[in-house]
Amino acid sequence: MMRAYREAFVWNNGRRGLTQEELLERMAAVSSEYSERFSHATVSRWESGATRPTASRLEVFGKAIGLSADEIDGLMALASLRRASESAPVQNGDSRRLEAAKSPASSIDESAAGDRVVGIGENTPMFLSGLVNYVVVKYVALAALIIGSGSGLSLLGWDPDWMPAAYVFLVTVIVMAQGFLPPSRDSNLNDFYFVSIFFLLTTPLLQFERLDMDHYGLYRIGGFAGTQMPYMLAMLVNLSLAATAGAAAKLLWKWQYSGDPSESSAIRRAVWAVVPPVAFVYVVIVVISNASIWIQLGVLLASLAAMFTVMLALLDPSINPSERDRQFLLFTSSAIGIPSALLGITTVMAIYISPDLPMVLPDHNLIRSWEINFAELGFTRAEALDRINLGFLWHAVCATAYMFFVVGGNMMVAIYRMPVATSSDSGAAPEAVPNLPRDAVGTRR
Repeated sequence: MMRAYREAFVWNNGRRGLTQEELLERMAAVSSEYSERFSHATVSRWESGATRPTASRLEVFGKAIGLSADEIDGLMALASLRRASESAPVQNGDSRRLEAAKSPASSIDESAAGDRVVGIGENTPMFLSGLVNYVVVKYVALAALIIGSGSGLSLLGWDPDWMPAAYVFLVTVIVMAQGFLPPSRDSNLNDFYFVSIFFLLTTPLLQFERLDMDHYGLYRIGGFAGTQMPYMLAMLVNLSLAATAGAAAKLLWKWQYSGDPSESSAIRRAVWAVVPPVAFVYVVIVVISNASIWIQLGVLLASLAAMFTVMLALLDPSINPSERDRQFLLFTSSAIGIPSALLGITTVMAIYISPDLPMVLPDHNLIRSWEINFAELGFTRAEALDRINLGFLWHAVCATAYMFFVVGGNMMVAIYRMPVATSSDSGAAPEAVPNLPRDAVGTRR
């Protein structure tokens, strides 16, 4: 019922529904304790029944969304609670035992921080908790795995014929697997965003691994050539850029909802959350990489930003499409996506089979250029370009397949699963959920 009331809330501008964070903001306006001590995870537990809110919580909830006294009493009855003013004076310990006896299968949400059931970091301000959790999970742990796996391969005796590709593949699998194990259910899209940027930044290493080089020129650092270190450092750079972009997207999305959501559209909020972090990543890549990577990532990152903008906009509570709108989005996405994928595959194969198309060696970035000593490498410039051409095929196929099947597939699923307005929603939005008489509690669907 709490979730039904939250989703049926109507704003002054006609927008329907509150997010869990917006609900907490309105509850914080009623009672300041909700401004820092609680998060959307708390609301999720209330709505799922994992924890049962106290009577005071329900009163604040009702006041925050403008429920009548009868509606608040209905929620109290559903939770087997009474208003604080109606409760008999009992000792704290007896009160806890009484509430536990009423609902043995549920955790009890007590008012004291030490007594209530909390999630990780809920006893600290939400911003610091989320930031620390993100840094530890998305950067420190993965950086340690990148360093550890590279060191482990080097102990086996670094073989430049197969170990660079194996190292890149291993780290990519680890990062993507971590993306499917997010710290909270509500961060799935942000984890997907982070993983996707890392994937697109890392696959170019396959283009130059046949030369035992990287596109950042880290192989030129003294003593690093022929070891795992250039690849380790390159993937740490990619991890840093992806983690920064993911954190920035989180903060920008929160900032977009810090004011009145009615002042901007869902698309505009999604663009501001997705595009600036991707643009930052691309600018850094332009500075530290070579022209071949600029062109390829320019196309891939732009496509990534467009698809994530669509997926994020679909999550906006102001979006209330009809079945016809959803069918139109599915048709339009298919009409754009399938020809784009075919064009991408055709372009990749045309570049690969073209004998005269010049390829770019990893001998420069925007800051400086350097000479490659082919005599030390044991092959000619033409042979080096042939190896890069083969590496380009592996990189381009992996990136294209990921963008089409993984990112594009998730976007199509998001469109298909988007909530569709029913016929009752097509007219004027209701001002409030109908009252729940006390003697009818539990009979309303």
